[in-house]
Amino acid sequence: MKKRGMRNFFILFTIIVVLLLQSSLVSAQPQSGYHPGCFFNLQFVMNLSWSGNDTQEPISPGETREVHLTISSTVTRGAYGRILLQILEGGTYPIQLFVEEKPEWCIAWTSQENFTGVILPNEMCTQNTLLYIHLNDDAPSNYTLGWVKLRCAINDKKGPFNILTLIHGYENTFTLSFIPGP
Repeated sequence: MKKRGMRNFFILFTIIVVLLLQSSLVSAQPQSGYHPGCFFNLQFVMNLSWSGNDTQEPISPGETREVHLTISSTVTRGAYGRILLQILEGGTYPIQLFVEEKPEWCIAWTSQENFTGVILPNEMCTQNTLLYIHLNDDAPSNYTLGWVKLRCAINDKKGPFNILTLIHGYENTFTLSFIPGP
């Protein structure tokens, strides 16, 4: 029993020392994309997907089209991240989705912009939402290419007192294309 208590104490002490060293060695990191890891290398990763059938048919001016979006996210880990990931299991993290860019003759919005993901080791967390694309009456109807840029972001997951970064955030831009037609 005493041996087990010492082992748990040693593991906890090692995690605290590594987290303290991590925060002192990293001074600033960009907020977008993949962050190279440290000892635990915990990193959020996500993907945004949609059915090509929703945008395959041309969209007429004045029409509003629904596009079904699926946001998949998970946490990747390094060699020693399994222990910390098991401790964080069941915790939540916010996911933001918003329209970043679109043509002037188009209006695009999502049915929901904020989602809550759950930390599940070795599993994907999946969220579904809708993107609405409405073409103005003055939109071109000559089969030119239209697009909507969507940005997905997950902020860093901080530890106690928001001092240490436990899981690095992730941000990515996805471009959904469509064709306006008569």
